[in-house]
Amino acid sequence: MSALKGRARMRIKLLLSAGAMGLLLSGCLGATNRQVGGPDAAKSAAAEKRTLVWDTAALSAVPKVYATKKCPAPPMRAFFYEGADYKGQPTHVFAYYAAPEGKAPAGGWPAVVCAHGGGGTAYPDWVKQWNKYGYAAISMDLEGHLPDKRAHKNAGPARRNWFSDIGLPDKEQWFYHAVADVIRANSLLRSFKEINPRKIGLAGISWGGTIAATVAGVDSRFAFVVPIYGCGFLHESDNEGITQWFSRKNMTPAQYLDYRTKWDPAAHLCYAKMPMYWVNGSNDGTFPMDIFQRSALATAGPSLLHVRFRWMHGHSPGWRRRDVYAFTGSIVKGAPPLPTAARPTLEAKTRRVSTRTTGKIFRAALCYTTGGGKWQRRYWENAACEIGEKEVTSVLPKGATVFYFNVKDKDGNLVSSEFVEIKNP
Repeated sequence: MSALKGRARMRIKLLLSAGAMGLLLSGCLGATNRQVGGPDAAKSAAAEKRTLVWDTAALSAVPKVYATKKCPAPPMRAFFYEGADYKGQPTHVFAYYAAPEGKAPAGGWPAVVCAHGGGGTAYPDWVKQWNKYGYAAISMDLEGHLPDKRAHKNAGPARRNWFSDIGLPDKEQWFYHAVADVIRANSLLRSFKEINPRKIGLAGISWGGTIAATVAGVDSRFAFVVPIYGCGFLHESDNEGITQWFSRKNMTPAQYLDYRTKWDPAAHLCYAKMPMYWVNGSNDGTFPMDIFQRSALATAGPSLLHVRFRWMHGHSPGWRRRDVYAFTGSIVKGAPPLPTAARPTLEAKTRRVSTRTTGKIFRAALCYTTGGGKWQRRYWENAACEIGEKEVTSVLPKGATVFYFNVKDKDGNLVSSEFVEIKNP
């Protein structure tokens, strides 16, 4: 795994506050044991530990590759690789792969595994985007079909809503296979001579972000992980469209315990030690800010937040964020580190708010809302900031219930502070 060096590591570490460390010390699962619509499971919290259902040693073996003429996207390669076994037979996973044009750098190209979102597939455009920034990339279908949505022989299980297949054996559930197939993609890339095996990262969008967040705590070989939208603590979301799947109507208490200890990223993030860049929007309806931030703070390694002001949700917006490539470049290509913004402070009498920063800040905004209730329904506004050498300050408008800072470097790369919630504004 590629590691941040010296000052760069310390700069990213500044994002983690003393409050964040409290979450780390409490373990991955933390105080997240209330089943929505079901009984309070707090009594069993102390006894819970994660259950690692993946055989990481077996998944680290180089998978077999099978040529195909289906869904071509020249000049990149299209093929199947061998995924996890399903009902006693190896699965085949469709994928696109390409490396940048030209001669590889000394040691080989950095590379990335691309995990798509719900209803998505293998995307050649995503591979091209990473190639443009100097990375080899693989994008694979994680839902058991081809890019044209046709089923294929030896496919794994299809995705069924939000863990609605939890009554099946572990190795017959979709999420098991999605995580396993991402790990297998890493193993495959590491066998390619043109790739530097110490510089392989993972990026996931939406459902793929949730998969990536779980993989971060399972496969320590990744040099970086970028969850976009997706996160953990899904059962703690205030989105009833999601939490309905964790109610007693859809899960027994035993299945709910299985979900929390096996599948949700919250069970695995405290084992994730690689640098992570968490990208989301302030009003995302599927992955609201509270569980998104909790996920970022739950890691054992350095995490940076990126919460765009009222951002759209989708594959293309996710893979077009140039900030992502600036972050990964700082990890595996020797590029300058992104700035950081520490947990904000508030002076109650003056309503002066501030965040300590590192790096040269060229633009900054105080993001705040006066709303309450469901996160995705809150209206967010901006306020001007004063930019100092190591601090950004502003005055918090009256009635604000939540606030955070967004800061940008000279290239416009965005990093967010943690948000602070004011319970009695």
